Amino acid sequence: MSSVDPATIVHLNVHSWYSLLSATAPVEALAARAAQDGMAYLALTDANVLYGAVAFQRACQAVDVHPIIGMTATMEAPNGMALHQSPGELTLLATGPEGYRSLCRLSSTLQGTPARAGIFAARLTWDELKTHQQGLLCLSGGRRGWVDYLLRRGERAAAARVVSWLAGVFGERAWLTIDCCRAEAEALGREVAALAGRFGIGTVAAQAIYCLDPEARARLHLLAAIARNAPLNALAAEDRLDGGDPDITLHWLSPQEMVACYAAFPAALHATASVAAACQPALPDGRPIWPVLALPAGQTSDQALAAQVAEGLQARYGGAAPRADWEDLIARRDAELAAIGRHGFAPLFLLVADIVRYARGRDIPVSTRGSVANSLVAYCIGITTVDPIEHDLLFERFLNPARTSLPDIDLDFCSVRRDEVLAYVRRTYGADRVALVATISTLRLRSALRETAKAYGLDETTTARLVKRLPEDWHPDPRRRTAQTLEAALEKVDNPALHPVVRAAFGLLRQPDHLSVHPGGVVITPGPLTDIVPVQMAPKGFLITQFDHGDVEALGLPKIDLLGIRALTVLADAAEIVRTHADPAFRVDAIPLDDALTGEMLARGDAIGVFQCESSGAQRTLRQLAARTVQDLAVANAFFKPGPALGGMVQHFIRRYRGEEPVSYLHPALAPILHRTKGVLIF
Repeated sequence: MSSVDPATIVHLNVHSWYSLLSATAPVEALAARAAQDGMAYLALTDANVLYGAVAFQRACQAVDVHPIIGMTATMEAPNGMALHQSPGELTLLATGPEGYRSLCRLSSTLQGTPARAGIFAARLTWDELKTHQQGLLCLSGGRRGWVDYLLRRGERAAAARVVSWLAGVFGERAWLTIDCCRAEAEALGREVAALAGRFGIGTVAAQAIYCLDPEARARLHLLAAIARNAPLNALAAEDRLDGGDPDITLHWLSPQEMVACYAAFPAALHATASVAAACQPALPDGRPIWPVLALPAGQTSDQALAAQVAEGLQARYGGAAPRADWEDLIARRDAELAAIGRHGFAPLFLLVADIVRYARGRDIPVSTRGSVANSLVAYCIGITTVDPIEHDLLFERFLNPARTSLPDIDLDFCSVRRDEVLAYVRRTYGADRVALVATISTLRLRSALRETAKAYGLDETTTARLVKRLPEDWHPDPRRRTAQTLEAALEKVDNPALHPVVRAAFGLLRQPDHLSVHPGGVVITPGPLTDIVPVQMAPKGFLITQFDHGDVEALGLPKIDLLGIRALTVLADAAEIVRTHADPAFRVDAIPLDDALTGEMLARGDAIGVFQCESSGAQRTLRQLAARTVQDLAVANAFFKPGPALGGMVQHFIRRYRGEEPVSYLHPALAPILHRTKGVLIF
């Protein structure tokens, strides 16, 4: 075997486990294998989607491999060939940002309508591809492409028409793929090369990769059965990635193996480096991408925010604050505005304030949560209703000078009226510019067991018994999960005939399964969504991003959380009952914060139905602290956390808080810091 520089060989047709239920390798493992093999570039070409693009770029950059962002597009039959039902594929690679935008549009076209969304229904028309071909390299797809398919059927004229179309649309950006890892494929490869020469385009080696190692082939068959909701033994040959041919290579090939496979086509192998070199960084670079805001004429976002804050400050404090306090307020306001402006976050405050104003104007219950309550700016422009001055809240807890990421401003809405708020956002900022954020759902032990058992043909009774024997020890906090090992699981299953099912199920753990919708995340873009992020249609008929919240934010798209909270719905319903039966003018915000009866209920721990206070532990905390005021509630909420509970100072704090133990400090210098926690370092 001749020596080869691995950096000159590039895998250009690579599927990760984000090709849902069609491939097995995590993007991190693919990048690590490329680095291990000494490759300088690596492409990701998942089927019809871009779910893994951001994670793939991050993984490649971590191991000093250049990422190539691409996609495998499933094409409808060429014109005049409607009788051929077998799908043909094209491999599309982005040469830069323009190509990435084209991929976003094509993937969104494939996934953006209910009729085409899904693993098997998606087909791209040739006209759609022609419309969005800018900045893309097009590879003919190899064994699973239309050119190879037609040549294998002996329909050379039809194959030539497809090549002619590709050459006409893409010109020098079109390449014919040689997919050649068997001796009998060499003849087909020569036909492909002859067609390329006839139409003046190049050939390139692009072996399709669906897994890292040959041993994962069985898992690919299992995924195919799960995707089709069919037993393994009923899986048709055409439903398998290898077409039922065990000699077809589906796994990663080392540079040396690629040299051996393509010994008859060295130019095609050498062309992989040329193709890779044409592909430059494509994804947005992470700088904030704000929506277009309706600003007063001639004002910047910073100026508009400052104007709103000045008006709100006067409304909140103007008639009541002594001169010295007013000077302190102005200083605090200016410091906050300077910090917000320094970070470039003014558009976020303006956007959130606009949404809150709409909700309050329509009497839609709305509240904020978290450290945004520490901001005087947020209070002045109506985002929050908590006075940070009165409650001595530190702005730096919300936005400190060292922070570079966007601060969280989570908005809670009445769950039954949240859709009204979303509809307003779509009307105001453009339906083609607003999407909910996705989450990638993965297979956990129970779901993996059920799906695997179904594929292995187990009946429902046996499956239920098996799942019950292997309970899933899952917790929302990853640090508190106890992962089951395969060995421990097998010991719990008495029937050896079921061991293959358990082994196969364990092999699927963490495998992405489907896209879900984030409970509150929304993104708003300045232009069409597909300029920045690919989208798809959710079953309920609204657009969601193809990236999860972390990847969306990595691109520079600010995510705002608009959450539906049942507690606000209950509160609104209760207020309506009072208005109906007792006081027509009643408003929740008119209830005095020092209401004595409410204080007595809290001190008793009578908090069933009270948001964040109704668990037995939270009720116990209210009783221990004899909580009666809003300040007491804040202390109880902070106190009822794992950190304070395990800090060893619980009883000291409780006794001091109730006045049963004198307050003391380790040093007098700590008094200004610890006076609110009674001298105890607890939260």
